[in-house]
Amino acid sequence: MAEAILVPQVGQDLTEAKVVALHVKVGDQVKKGDVVAEVESEKASFEVEAFSAGTVTHVAYKLGDMATVLQPLLFVGEAGEIAGAQSAASTGSGTPVSPVAPSERQASLGSFERHRSSPLARRLASSNGLDISRMNGSGPHGAVVLKDIEALLTSSGAANKAKGQTSLAFRSLRDGTGTPVIFMHGFGAELVAWRPFVEHLGIANQKTGVDLPGHGASPDSGVEDFDDLVETVAAALIMAGHTNLHLVGHSLGAAIAAALAVRDGFRVQSLSLIAPAGLGPKINGDFIAGFLSAETEAALKAWMRILVHRSSDLPQAMVRATLVARQEIGIAAAHGRIAAAVFSGSTQLFSIRDALDKYQGPCRIIVGRQDAIIPPEYADAVPDCIAVHRLSGVGHLPQLESAALVARLVSETVRAAG
Repeated sequence: MAEAILVPQVGQDLTEAKVVALHVKVGDQVKKGDVVAEVESEKASFEVEAFSAGTVTHVAYKLGDMATVLQPLLFVGEAGEIAGAQSAASTGSGTPVSPVAPSERQASLGSFERHRSSPLARRLASSNGLDISRMNGSGPHGAVVLKDIEALLTSSGAANKAKGQTSLAFRSLRDGTGTPVIFMHGFGAELVAWRPFVEHLGIANQKTGVDLPGHGASPDSGVEDFDDLVETVAAALIMAGHTNLHLVGHSLGAAIAAALAVRDGFRVQSLSLIAPAGLGPKINGDFIAGFLSAETEAALKAWMRILVHRSSDLPQAMVRATLVARQEIGIAAAHGRIAAAVFSGSTQLFSIRDALDKYQGPCRIIVGRQDAIIPPEYADAVPDCIAVHRLSGVGHLPQLESAALVARLVSETVRAAG
């Protein structure tokens, strides 16, 4: 019986991948480990391997198609088997697969073409209650892409922003109960970067990430300075119903979290700040400039290595995903505008010291002793009531470089709120 080779899962939140290369056709012989196709998402590209030897008996997608993840890409079996013979083929998990007849597939493709959209566009549309299936996009074959959703929100949301109402993208990182924990990423990142970290947490709370303005699936709201950035995030949290919460932030996201902790209208039950910005004026301006200007994977990797103490702690997939994300129309320009709003050369144009003096809840600051982006010694002068943890052999990404320990400290901080 023929075996199905599935379209790989190309990301936690992604349901489609584009077929960018087909290395085999019906009748070709393959052996285990042969690369038979390549697919790509908006985050990265992936090679698809054959898991057994045999003859390619059926190819379900053609070059350029958007394929559904975890569905058959092609079938490998005995020479002479026909497509109908795959009706009981196994997906590898014991689930039978029924291939689509040509006429049915054509009808399915026709419907799919009308509703094609990018994953980032779907995330932003979903977070703003928009029905993407009713939209006509500007992408290939009428696909709805991120810039289409941003344009719609911009055209209809200018008045809302003037009233303090700006929508950002929220995404559940793990379901739970009780007061939610909201995660805020740093400059140049996005909420999906928290997914590996939350697996280490020992708390039952709902865990939700937010994409900062101009990052991930959130629109560029044209923030003018740090206070404007904080107000934009505050408005989005209020619109999403997140006013009673725990906050976990990294770098710029940590600074925003600290500012929100003492803002009227919020009850921040605990505050976990990882490598926070805003404790002092200095920042590695060369890194900011190099990170923003890097246009190739090799160049970006050279700058992103500075984020970690040991270069082996920086996953290549993280570099690639960062590069692919910034290639989405408007993302790179948004990052540049936000950098200009909060940094000037090697100077941070904001401070969270007053906020930390005022906050009365459980609070921890976690820094790497080898942080090459923000001087770790800035954490020495915070109020005595704040627990400070200095991790040896760790750079600017403690949640990546020492995930289990940082997760334990964050979990303890959340529990301390009662």
